[in-house]
Amino acid sequence: MRFFVPLAVVALAVIVACAVAWATTRETLPPEIRIAGGKKDGLYFTFAEQLAKRLRERTGRPVRVVETAGSEENVELLRTAGADLALIQPASLTPEGVAGIAPLFPETLHFIVRNDRKIHSPADLAGKRVALGLKGSSMRPNAVTVLSHYDIPLKDLQESEVPFAALANDKEIDAALVTTGWMNPLLEQLLRNGDWVLLGLADPEGLAMRHPWFTPTTIPKGLYPGKKPLPADAVRTVAVTALLAGRSDASDPLVREALAALYETNLSASFPALLSAKTAKNYDAAVMHPSVVKYHDPAAAFNRLSQIMELLSKSKEALFGVVAAAILIWGWLRRRREQIAAAADQVQKEKLEGFIGRTLTVELDQMKVEAPEELRPFLRLVTLIKQEALKELTSEKVRGDQLFAIFLSQCAALSEKIQMRMLYGRLSESRS
Repeated sequence: MRFFVPLAVVALAVIVACAVAWATTRETLPPEIRIAGGKKDGLYFTFAEQLAKRLRERTGRPVRVVETAGSEENVELLRTAGADLALIQPASLTPEGVAGIAPLFPETLHFIVRNDRKIHSPADLAGKRVALGLKGSSMRPNAVTVLSHYDIPLKDLQESEVPFAALANDKEIDAALVTTGWMNPLLEQLLRNGDWVLLGLADPEGLAMRHPWFTPTTIPKGLYPGKKPLPADAVRTVAVTALLAGRSDASDPLVREALAALYETNLSASFPALLSAKTAKNYDAAVMHPSVVKYHDPAAAFNRLSQIMELLSKSKEALFGVVAAAILIWGWLRRRREQIAAAADQVQKEKLEGFIGRTLTVELDQMKVEAPEELRPFLRLVTLIKQEALKELTSEKVRGDQLFAIFLSQCAALSEKIQMRMLYGRLSESRS
């Protein structure tokens, strides 16, 4: 009989906690969830659409993506209640009415120049026509900050305020400072045509120290595929981290569902550069919504429930004991799961290294073959390796690793190389 008394206390605590949670959180999702993205052909809008799809599936609510000029307009929409969620860059985040929810993916500053304009460094931009981004986007203040660092006044440039997509057709533009993720299809297509090259910055560490929303980074050699993958050599530059933000008064359920859509769905399969939940947990933003901590640390939620139960019950000591015991048990179980997950991640990381080694072997072997039709099995082999990797490497941590992104780019570049060799081989045979 003595075992049933504690069980009754636990049951009562759970019932009270559920009742309080239901009473305090019911009907707090917006009737329609609005996400401020960016230009329709840009990375922000594309990502927001994928996030909206998963939010719609989870909540059953209509979710709409709002087209904007970029980060600065998105912040203003949050402040004026024109949007519930928004994609922004941390430099745009202030405590006035806006709170961070989750870091999303790194956005690298790409210093791109036309390959026939004799531009080798920021100092060569004087008198040139340079695209700095649209007003209302965070791309522009990032570009202005870099120019200021190198003591290049805007008046010394022929500034061109055009959308990113216009760079492909506007032959008068000599250079551009573009802050975006490597997944941006417009950037990849622009660099593929061979008219542009990527340049690095001489002192990204110093730039980042003076402007802390930047972090030093490297664009690896050959990240962008093409006849001549770019960059030809690794280049040093800076990056910022795109952030999902909401209003400071956003409801707990909205924040929780947004985080669940990021980390409890297959969104990372569409965006392999999406930062993992573990990385997001340790992210140090200027202002984060209080519900973010409760999502990443369930113990915080237990603490909140214990406080509510203490107010509602005279048996606060007993209830606190139950909650404390539950926290200890939960903590032990969580640590055990993390240990198991870490071991599994290590196994998958070793598998990833094996897949990379196999693609390198294919690349070396195919170079020994000249006949076009004899190259076809190598093309199939690259596809099979990639499919096998996508099937076996399911770890969120491994898929969020830069090495996994490089592996995917390596497969794409190798497939294109083999296809081009087959095409040139057939042309050579037809001529002979």
